[in-house]
Amino acid sequence: MMYSEAFKEALLFTLSWEGGYVNHPKDGGGPTNKGITQRVYNTYLRKKYQAPRLVRLITDREVAEIYRKEYWDLAGCERLAPKLSIAVFDFSVHSGVPRAARYLRLANNDLEKYLDKREVFLRIIAKGKNRAFLKGWLNRMKALRKYLEG
Repeated sequence: MMYSEAFKEALLFTLSWEGGYVNHPKDGGGPTNKGITQRVYNTYLRKKYQAPRLVRLITDREVAEIYRKEYWDLAGCERLAPKLSIAVFDFSVHSGVPRAARYLRLANNDLEKYLDKREVFLRIIAKGKNRAFLKGWLNRMKALRKYLEG
């Protein structure tokens, strides 16, 4: 499958933060590998008329295809300016396409406003069981800002 350079760049950044297999007890997403939850992987496999498999066994090709179809394409990233497309893709992966799209509208497609709004959102949801993730989320935001400056 052919992927645009913009998608490849966005995928590389996001995968640098979406590590290998995890099943953190405080993460409501359950078993996840490279940022893909078991639920998302099951849906992908069903659409391909394949039997369910453990997300631990997901291939790099499947990861790229899921991210392109279910996040990049659904969020309309190909139509955005390159830096904004990376920010929207990463937010889509982290918090869902609908939320990422809504925040993009609220920020009027302004990259800095978008990043600021995402950070406020992360601080809001970092209450209770999500508190354990805030430091990592803020490190990711700091890295994203630095990456987009370059």
